[in-house]
Amino acid sequence: MNPFVGGTERELAGAVANWAKGLTERIPAAEKQGAMPPDVIADLGRLGVLGMTIPEADGGLGASTVAFALVLEELSAAWPSLAVGVAVNSGIVASSIVRYATPDQRARWLPKLADGMGLGAFALTEPTSGSDAASLRTTARPDGDGWRIDGRKQFITNARYAPFAIVLARIGEFDPKRTSAGITAFVVPLDAPGVSIGPSERKLGLRASDTSALILEGARVDRDAVLGDTGKGFTIAMAGLDGGRIGIAAQSVGIARASLAIAKTYAKERKQFGRPIADFEGLRFSIAKAESDIAAARLLALRAAWLRDRGRPFTREAAMAKLYASEMAQRATHAAVQILGGNGYMRDYAVERYARDGRATTIYEGTSEIQRVVIARSLLAA
Repeated sequence: MNPFVGGTERELAGAVANWAKGLTERIPAAEKQGAMPPDVIADLGRLGVLGMTIPEADGGLGASTVAFALVLEELSAAWPSLAVGVAVNSGIVASSIVRYATPDQRARWLPKLADGMGLGAFALTEPTSGSDAASLRTTARPDGDGWRIDGRKQFITNARYAPFAIVLARIGEFDPKRTSAGITAFVVPLDAPGVSIGPSERKLGLRASDTSALILEGARVDRDAVLGDTGKGFTIAMAGLDGGRIGIAAQSVGIARASLAIAKTYAKERKQFGRPIADFEGLRFSIAKAESDIAAARLLALRAAWLRDRGRPFTREAAMAKLYASEMAQRATHAAVQILGGNGYMRDYAVERYARDGRATTIYEGTSEIQRVVIARSLLAA
């Protein structure tokens, strides 16, 4: 029994879990190639997953944040690389368009996030601004009846699959006393003049999820490319990250759950000293601890999602969920590798991939250290 989850939400997550079972044999090749198969993205579009956070009036499913968290957990349990792409597309990007776009912008851009032809991107991070997002140096200047954008964005998920990206750029000069001043969000088609994609990053994990630089050299966009109000883009970015942290907490739960499931099966089958290793108390305690931590992390994630669905403040709760769940995933995948011993270090068992994939959850959308800052600031504000 879960106080945050209804029957419809469980059914939707179950349908996605059943679909994801068919991905297993395709994962190794895609991870080796470093790319997501286009037909997998197309399938998610046909299933409605990519548009599930988009209101029904805009052509989506209008599903709750709770439902989306459950779906991300299932996708991540099957294939974390895929879950990351969906989280950015249907979480941060779609939510930003829904909340801040004009009716014309909604009609133009939301269908491109749901149709399965690609996955939207969110371009905030730069080579010199990660956790200190307000210090970004990408610039936007009026240019005739549009805007000219110059800068380089780094570590951009979905860059190679994206029909467009939400790009954060600064209008006016950088003010060290008001670092967020002038930051504005722009919807930038990635086929716009002056836009190019850098080489894919070579990552420890999440290898089938493309992560590339987005290069803007005199990129030209129309006047109506501004998302929300000029100079208010930092608010849009922070709101997107708040919601994204719920998604990462859900991803962490899926990664931990899947790795522990492999470890439990292995422990019952593997024999040492004449009996299954599952009979040994130390190993049993490790499994019990991991299972308890997973349940706690899931509840933290769903609580934050439930608050968001009801229009209540959730920034602190999202940070708490992300912090606890991502660090829990490190412990759980470590335990799974240990239970499998030498086999846990080999690619024949997926726990080594889950351990690599899960490592990123403590870093993106704000490191664990940043989550502690957010939580403490909320608790100790005057």
